[in-house]
Amino acid sequence: MKDEVTVRDYFGASGGGQSVLAGDPIKKEKVYIEGFFSMYARERGKIVPGSRREGHNIWTLTGREFLARLMSYASYSPDEPARNDRIRYIGFGVGTTPEVSSVSALVSPIAYTTSGGGLFLAELAIPTYPFQTSGSFGTAVRYTREFSETDLSTVGSVLLTEVGLFTDGSPTSSPDPFEPGTRNTSLAQAQFQAPVGYKTFEAFRKTQNMIISSFYEVRF
Repeated sequence: MKDEVTVRDYFGASGGGQSVLAGDPIKKEKVYIEGFFSMYARERGKIVPGSRREGHNIWTLTGREFLARLMSYASYSPDEPARNDRIRYIGFGVGTTPEVSSVSALVSPIAYTTSGGGLFLAELAIPTYPFQTSGSFGTAVRYTREFSETDLSTVGSVLLTEVGLFTDGSPTSSPDPFEPGTRNTSLAQAQFQAPVGYKTFEAFRKTQNMIISSFYEVRF
């Protein structure tokens, strides 16, 4: 599934008493925010047959707001960005819901570890840029996380069906909303964490004999 943003450019000159800013677009360009999720399991070093899950995800309204504010200032002199947080976490669940932009939480989030009383959000590796060249970072970013044998399946096997991508800022942090590092990563607060990207997939049963490799790529 692709999220589509239509950008309309207008020519700003006028002549003969008629402005061409009357609403007639002279150019239309579609800009896509395209997310792609994939995962697979390994057992004793070998890929588990049938474990691969992959496909396009939905970029949520929360994610669109994040991007809109990320490219903007809240004030000048001093320069203050509208948001300082960044994508940092991934979380899995055992529920499912239609992939629509209004998704505001995972349906049934689970802990990936019992440490700290049970943590829902797992920190991602430093991102990579698959289209990077010597002169450019390219227009895609890839986030990865590997889960150990006892991650996710903390008390036995677990049936994974959904995943979300999250920033590290909380909308309720004070005095500055979305301050980096303020996102609550505990399972107890998981229902209140809104993902910027969401994917539901065919159920996969992870056991404590398996390592999960997950990849979340966003392209522009």
